[in-house]
Amino acid sequence: MKKYIILIACLILSSNLESNELSNPGSVKSQVLNFSTIKNDKDMKIQWSLEGELMKKYNNNITFVSRPELKLYRLSSRTIVKSNTAIDPSGDMDEIYLKNNVYVKKISNDNSPPVRMYTSYAILYVSRDLIETDKGVTIITENSKTTGIGMSADLDAGLIVLLEDAKREIKDEEGTRIIQGNKMIYNTNTHEWTIDDSPSDIIKKKIKKKVTTTFNIK
Repeated sequence: MKKYIILIACLILSSNLESNELSNPGSVKSQVLNFSTIKNDKDMKIQWSLEGELMKKYNNNITFVSRPELKLYRLSSRTIVKSNTAIDPSGDMDEIYLKNNVYVKKISNDNSPPVRMYTSYAILYVSRDLIETDKGVTIITENSKTTGIGMSADLDAGLIVLLEDAKREIKDEEGTRIIQGNKMIYNTNTHEWTIDDSPSDIIKKKIKKKVTTTFNIK
């Protein structure tokens, strides 16, 4: 009997968490397990593909995805985005909220080493190829590991900006070096890092407001 009570309690807790996560969007309109979908442009070239363990679309069109893997296909690069869960507020694949274990990998078509980004929560603006977060970020390149607080990454332009407390650890034939700055910018096209000590309060506040007010992401 105790096992059944525990199981029921866990199911109720799980249900409540999902309900809170989606701001009580109402009943489920459709649900698909182990799905995959693609979007083509007018020339029938793939713009993006999405797959996951579970997709739920609610009556108000909010879409919830478990274990999403989104691939963005561009002329000069391909980007892979993964997380534990994702929420699409409009259901139009325009603005996506990625939650927990967010992983971004940008692969250039020139066969240069990929860039990997890790954070906990992030907002992905699909049509703008833009990823933003106010959380801690780790960026891994061929010879360096860079950490910071907050990020604005323009994937199409190839510019990744760490907004605060940036610290880069470089390993090469000269050994290990540490470079620090308020902000750091990485150009994935030229593979160059620059330090920018100008303030980024406005963009940090904008991202933080967006993250904390939407679906109570904290």
